[in-house]
Amino acid sequence: MKELKNRAEIVAELAKMLREFDLALNPYDTDVYLYYDKAEKTAELDTFVNPSGRSWLDDDHDTIYTDYEHHTTYFDGFDNLGDLADAVGTRKEELIKKAAKYADIDVEDVDYHEVARFIKSDDNLMEKLHEAYKICLDELEDNYDERADYIISEWESNEERS
Repeated sequence: MKELKNRAEIVAELAKMLREFDLALNPYDTDVYLYYDKAEKTAELDTFVNPSGRSWLDDDHDTIYTDYEHHTTYFDGFDNLGDLADAVGTRKEELIKKAAKYADIDVEDVDYHEVARFIKSDDNLMEKLHEAYKICLDELEDNYDERADYIISEWESNEERS
């Protein structure tokens, strides 16, 4: 098993990266590279955006994680119109009325798609949705720490590049 003197810092940095990947909803694959200094028994992390999924930096790194292209949006974090209305700080009925007016359709014909289109048209509502999404990710903080610890543990136990 590899010794990693700055393990706590690396795990914390990786956990932060994992959260940021989810927050940014990266449109391309992003590799996380770990550079290990055998003499110092320390590591550094770096990222490599990998649009094609078939390229890499030709240097002495270990790819410890790949954040694959996200196919989700901020809207995917909210299951229904009530949750979406709460996220943007308004009542569901009011949001539906505004979406109907924006789409020039009857209130009865408004569905999630029309409400989402309306929210996308308003920078203020999109900012509120983004903030609500960040809060959801903050609630998953322990999950990021656990995932990062697991990823580093896997790297440590891999004797291939010790």
